[in-house]
Amino acid sequence: MNGAAQQLRERHARFPSAQEAFFLVIALFVVQQVAGAALRDFNALAGIEARDIGGAVTVIGNGVLFTLLLHYKRLGYASLFHMSRSSVAATLGTLSVPILLTVPAMVLAMWVVSIILNLLFPMSSWEKTMFDRMMSNELAAFVSSCVLAPLLEEMLFRGIILRSFLLQYPRRRAYLYSAALFGFAHLNIYQFAVGFFGGLCLAWLYERSRSLWPCIVAHAGYNGMITWLWWSASQPEGATPIPWSLWLLALPLALAGVLVLRRLLPRQPT
Repeated sequence: MNGAAQQLRERHARFPSAQEAFFLVIALFVVQQVAGAALRDFNALAGIEARDIGGAVTVIGNGVLFTLLLHYKRLGYASLFHMSRSSVAATLGTLSVPILLTVPAMVLAMWVVSIILNLLFPMSSWEKTMFDRMMSNELAAFVSSCVLAPLLEEMLFRGIILRSFLLQYPRRRAYLYSAALFGFAHLNIYQFAVGFFGGLCLAWLYERSRSLWPCIVAHAGYNGMITWLWWSASQPEGATPIPWSLWLLALPLALAGVLVLRRLLPRQPT
């Protein structure tokens, strides 16, 4: 059954509204806190460090939420991930390269935004410790930021929330509402800014492609580059600095990527 046919079978297509989506995000936090508490108790007995359970908490929390949401909406994973008439292989084959061309410029832009926010709102020692702890286990950080986050966050914020918003609100409001929720879900001002501006780009990509797969590629590419830069900056004194040539190439590469994407992804009829 193709994506269009599955979409016709969907129930409660306009769920959630903006208010309902806000409470969905809160519900996800609550489920993750409950799962985290249970796993921490188990891990304390097993001698496993608390920092190593983050991925499991994320999977459990999202698994519970998606099981309920997809049942309520009578929505299958095939339709959730891909509604385009083009195949998944064709979509990824044509869009992946131009999407990845935009990633270095996105990282540079968010780096500038982060510097400005740190000047306006200096990061507390607690927040620095939190970010260091998130990245301290390299394998867990890679799986969480480059695999789980792109997959699960795109399923919720674009596949469920933005999908519904585009049926209820004008296109720009749908973009803004979904991006604001995406930023809010990161629970700190630094990642809110990144999530908001990134969410706007991902909303455009989802609405034009009618597929989560390009969004997952963009999200994973961005998180992967950020993770690599974080580890590079954390290396001892002999670490190789990021060459300026990378930044000098970032803007023309991004411009080329955007032009190709605009040509490949014309505006969909409303």
